Amino acid sequence: MAEAAIDNGRCVPLRRALAGGGGAGADHAAAQTPARWTRPVTSYQLTAGFGGVGANWANTHSGQDFAVPSGTPVRSIGAGTVVASGCGGAFGISLVVQHDDGWYSQYAHLAATFVTPGQQVRAGQWIGLSGTTGNSTGPHLHFEIRTSPEFGSAVDPVPWLNARGVRL
Repeated sequence: MAEAAIDNGRCVPLRRALAGGGGAGADHAAAQTPARWTRPVTSYQLTAGFGGVGANWANTHSGQDFAVPSGTPVRSIGAGTVVASGCGGAFGISLVVQHDDGWYSQYAHLAATFVTPGQQVRAGQWIGLSGTTGNSTGPHLHFEIRTSPEFGSAVDPVPWLNARGVRL
């Protein structure tokens, strides 16, 4: 099962991680939004930006960080298909969505995911919860826009979203 969360430092299926503890299930979706594009989180502080340098990154920072408390709902920025779900490495728990226009969005350092590869998502749909998994300095969402699903194809997400009417 690709839906996952971290339990005692291990990546485990989401339903197992939540068993007995109540909380969110795997069937979360935000109300349908009329906009084609939306923010990945609704309340946030922008922190590390695209292209930044520092000890936390092997090269330059490949996305935009949104400081949010762990457990904040993360939404797909647009309609598309989940093409990748990972658990481990520098990004920790992460998702990649291919959007209908061919662009890709990545959501990383998640605490949990609610979607699986191959699943269709819509703009504003809850796809996970923010966290601090992987190479993370604290609770936040690491967000990227890519030209392909692969690392190394990122473009600056702030002007990309601005060009689509989404102001951060």
